[in-house]
Amino acid sequence: MESKELFEKLDGVFSEVLTILGNVENDFFFRKEKLEKWSIAEEIQHLSLSIVPINNSLSQLPLITERWGHSNRESRSLIMFLKDYEKAVSNGKWKAFPPFVPKTESESLNYPRLHYTSEQNKINDFYQLTGSQIELLREKFQIARLADKNSIIKIFKEQSSILLSVSKKLDDSQMDDIQLPLPYIGLVTLKEILYFTLNHTECHCNSIKNIS
Repeated sequence: MESKELFEKLDGVFSEVLTILGNVENDFFFRKEKLEKWSIAEEIQHLSLSIVPINNSLSQLPLITERWGHSNRESRSLIMFLKDYEKAVSNGKWKAFPPFVPKTESESLNYPRLHYTSEQNKINDFYQLTGSQIELLREKFQIARLADKNSIIKIFKEQSSILLSVSKKLDDSQMDDIQLPLPYIGLVTLKEILYFTLNHTECHCNSIKNIS
């Protein structure tokens, strides 16, 4: 997929999510039908949590190469990347890594058990690449008991906008050269991270549609 098309698709799905959210009432936004299911608020916070570390890394481009080196390869196609990612995650039941599971002040004691992946070896491999600081992510972006819909949407809107604006400043060779850690699969190119973000956002956009 050409970078221009990729950016257009990302912009499109980010915009679609925001449009859907604009029609959701505040109470319904936070409503949780089942403990094992996320509310719309949690779905959006999860998307934000998945983007924040990418943006943090891209704000320090020299450190990316220093820490994770050069990819020394071309990015896979979207289809090939998604096949490889699905294979890597196949035993993890598609559950999220702890830093990317939204945290609320009122979450139950067994909430982590319901939503964290049980693939501890995969989690450990990811932490070896990222460092332990990322474990603080869900605490930093905890959904406050008195949070309102707009405050949570604002984070997603800001982070998705930053990701697009920073990525668009890079050429194709840089997007192939830069590599970053991604849960389950390890180091991938920036372009592949954007493939993941596109597919990931589309999946959660569909989940939000089903809730609303």
